[in-house]
Amino acid sequence: MRPPLVTVKTAILTACLFFLFHCSATAQTQTGPVATELEAVALPVKETVPEEPSDAEKSVDALTSVLESIKTNQNRIKELNNALANAPEVEKEAINKQIRDLTAVKTELKSDFEAIATGIDTAEYDQSTEETFVLGDELDSILEPIIAELKDLTEKPREIEALRSDLASWQKRLTTTETALVNLSDIPSDTEGELRTHLAETRQKWTERKNQAENRIQAISYQLEQAERNKPSFLATISEGFRGFFRSRGQNFLLCFVVFFLTYFLFRFLHQRLDRLAPWRRKGKRPFYIRLIDVGLNVFSLIGAVIASLIVLYATGDWVLMGLAIIILVGVILAAKNSLPKFYDHARILLNLGEVREGERVIVNGLPWRVERLSFYSILINDHLRGGLLRLPVRALADHISRPISEEGELWFPCHEGDWVELPDEGRGRVIAQTPEYVQLVKLGGAKITIPTTDFLAKAPKNLSQNFRIKSTFGIDYKHQADCTGKIPEILWAYITKGIYTIIEDRDSLLSLRVEFASAGASSLDYEIIADFDGIHAPRYEALTRAMQRLAVECCNENGWEIPFTQITLHNAYPGDEEPEETAPPPRPKLP
Repeated sequence: MRPPLVTVKTAILTACLFFLFHCSATAQTQTGPVATELEAVALPVKETVPEEPSDAEKSVDALTSVLESIKTNQNRIKELNNALANAPEVEKEAINKQIRDLTAVKTELKSDFEAIATGIDTAEYDQSTEETFVLGDELDSILEPIIAELKDLTEKPREIEALRSDLASWQKRLTTTETALVNLSDIPSDTEGELRTHLAETRQKWTERKNQAENRIQAISYQLEQAERNKPSFLATISEGFRGFFRSRGQNFLLCFVVFFLTYFLFRFLHQRLDRLAPWRRKGKRPFYIRLIDVGLNVFSLIGAVIASLIVLYATGDWVLMGLAIIILVGVILAAKNSLPKFYDHARILLNLGEVREGERVIVNGLPWRVERLSFYSILINDHLRGGLLRLPVRALADHISRPISEEGELWFPCHEGDWVELPDEGRGRVIAQTPEYVQLVKLGGAKITIPTTDFLAKAPKNLSQNFRIKSTFGIDYKHQADCTGKIPEILWAYITKGIYTIIEDRDSLLSLRVEFASAGASSLDYEIIADFDGIHAPRYEALTRAMQRLAVECCNENGWEIPFTQITLHNAYPGDEEPEETAPPPRPKLP
């Protein structure tokens, strides 16, 4: 059985009484110094280790000591009651105070006796029936250390301000006494009888008041001068305040701060380790109950860190910081009350029940992303972009909507780094960098163009690195009209195909080539030359376009086909005049 717990005061008092009782018992059993010396000579010295008294013996000794104290207290109260009957009136009040104090001690000793005997604090029984909860008193007990600390910090300024207030008050009193004495001096001094006596008493009274005011003003002025002289500078006050804070509470604050973050990151580390080792990590898809546990562990990490910090403040006994921490927590809770709808939406997203879900496609800042993981900081990925990973807080996804990814494949970006693209304004260039922020192109010749990624997508770039088509229009004279739809297209096709093969070297990279009659123009028979190339020839787009025109002209020279140019017709601008004749164009030199 463990010894009963008693208060610190009771334990100290019991120990002292037990020590006195033991000393008195030892003194009664001594037979004198001579006998002691003879016993020391006759008997051999043998060191013995005293046995540890049992719990029951300790309880009996403590009860005996407390009972002796109660008897002594009762005897003292009787003596004071007897002395009270014969004491003069002046001493009765002091004797009554002693009797009240001894009575209170007697009550406490009886309570301690019951606590030692029963092993239960009687205050617990009394509190269970009599204690009432008063919110104001509880708040006062929390705020009292903080207010006391603030009062200590402002003690010097408040002292100086109090002295200034007292000085102003006594100066006002001095002015009042001077005015009163001036008014009394206006009364004629040749009055007789009782009036003269009362006027003299009044004058004497106000003269004393004036002297008292002057003395107080002098004393307060001196105190104020000393206080202002000893008042440290603002910088010194701040420095001393910081030094005092770190001497008294700085260590507790730093310890609380360190424990908070250590606890938080420890829980986060354990959470991440558990998540990596869990079997659902290998499956790639987390069920709902796992998401619920994940959210709970994240919340518990924060709550556990806060609780650990409060335990540190409680263990160090720093009630000022404890009170401030409680006030801050209450403020955070009250502020979070207005954010409950947002918390609800965020919780739905974290549990994969909201508008954005894991494994789906979502558009953020104009770019497509795959939702890799939903958490307090969600992870979005676009593998087609350099640095294509975003960590977004869950609140940033609250206003977005995702959709399932198509099984047939999705376009995540219109090109890759190294591809050749064609833009409406910038022309053709090779993509050398594409990130979530910008796309950089390099044109033939080395000029670089940097375009914001969203603007790049808005221009609808044409990717030439897959396959591309070149169209070229070519016309011949009408005198070859008889063969324009049959023989001429075949000859052009064969000649241009042979020429293209000599340029590209790899025949398979010319996917197709067609020469088709397009239209009968105003002055020529027009043909459309259509060639499809593999994307590896995208850097030679302009060269191939020029080559097709060159090969067409060479084919005409070889076969004697004339290439016309536009006829110009002049019309008379004035009515009544003769119609102008159609003029033939000047002769054109023949092609070699």
